[in-house]
Amino acid sequence: MHSWKSVISGQVAGSEGDTALTFTPVTGSYTVDTDCTGTATITPEGQSALNFSFVVVDWGKEMLAIETDADTVVSGTLQRSKE
Repeated sequence: MHSWKSVISGQVAGSEGDTALTFTPVTGSYTVDTDCTGTATITPEGQSALNFSFVVVDWGKEMLAIETDADTVVSGTLQRSKE
């Protein structure tokens, strides 16, 4: 089985209940396997790294992710930049 590795850079934003969170710069890396599943590590500026498992969807335009760190319940969508 082959896999691909790459880097992540951009911004992350979200919400917690009714509270919107601001955009924060992030860096990280990810690996994708031939079955379109993978893992990612994302580090928001000034914070600890977050670890995710994901699946690639929509012809590679998005990743549906769930955080795999202990004592967390975080899921989300990562989108490829239009650049």
